[in-house]
Amino acid sequence: MKKLATLLFFLVLLSPAMAQQKAQYSQYLFNNFLLNPALSGIESYTDVRMGTRRQWVGVDGAPVSYYISGHSSFGMSEGNGPVGPGAGRGFIPKLPSKNPRSTKYRKARPHHGFGAMAQVDKTGPLSTTNASLTYAYHHPITRRINMSVGLAGGIIQSRLNGHEIRLANKGDMAVYPGVMARTNFDLGLGTWIYAQNFYVGASASQLLTNVVAQKEGTFAPEQKLQPHFFLTGGYRIRVRYDLSIDPSVMLKLASPSPLAVDVNFKAVYANRLWLGMSYRHGDAVAAMTGMNVNHVLDFGYSYDLTTSGLNSASSGSHELIVGIKLANKKRMLCPEWLW
Repeated sequence: MKKLATLLFFLVLLSPAMAQQKAQYSQYLFNNFLLNPALSGIESYTDVRMGTRRQWVGVDGAPVSYYISGHSSFGMSEGNGPVGPGAGRGFIPKLPSKNPRSTKYRKARPHHGFGAMAQVDKTGPLSTTNASLTYAYHHPITRRINMSVGLAGGIIQSRLNGHEIRLANKGDMAVYPGVMARTNFDLGLGTWIYAQNFYVGASASQLLTNVVAQKEGTFAPEQKLQPHFFLTGGYRIRVRYDLSIDPSVMLKLASPSPLAVDVNFKAVYANRLWLGMSYRHGDAVAAMTGMNVNHVLDFGYSYDLTTSGLNSASSGSHELIVGIKLANKKRMLCPEWLW
């Protein structure tokens, strides 16, 4: 079963018409910056995050992903945005007031955001490395609602190591026996509309649809970059002053692959602890948990239970994310804006 699943992976990855190419993450809820450059500089601190995902544990050659990202604001006043929620000095967080009308609010000011990220995704003999720089401009629409637009530019290198592929017929030229590699430029765009209690975002990546596997003969495989499109939205429901529930949804399209839908629910207690569930249609159900340790460090973990046909060979997927808040002058425990 493992060998059969591995062979299916190769067939999927070598065909430009069968699968999405970007790494998949369950905890994008805590780092939407991975999908949308418009989040660059959304907070008043420098947000650095590192994550890893091991997918379909138990299946030979299953995807393993790593990333590091960081973004910061420029020109943001400390008086921007809501005052109070999420801040705290010491271990006990400062919570929103029991009386919502008592929460002070200052209109955000226009500012810029800059960021960078690097990702590595390896699936059997195929590996992809992505590095990019981002820029965003944030501007208030109303006193409580803001909008940002962002741009990401970088490079993508794809490598197929033919030496790691074992074929029954060693003379079969369907797979080139050497190492094929191609580096291309990458372009992404995004927009984000956000307030204290909701967000809506749209983004696109891999817009430069270049060939990423160089042909080395008539039978050598060829793969093209697929444009990926994301539409996300979320809303915060304040159950009581120290507990909120945040439902959200994401639509993902990487034509000609079918539309993928994620539905998520996250509960946050005292701006410090969170629990969540995520349903990915036709793929998996995920359980998530995490903690804001203090105003510098936070972490999260998720476990995906596979619901597709691979569940007979896989024991699930694991994902870990660690966040570091630098220059956090407000001593925010959790993001000031909902994302």
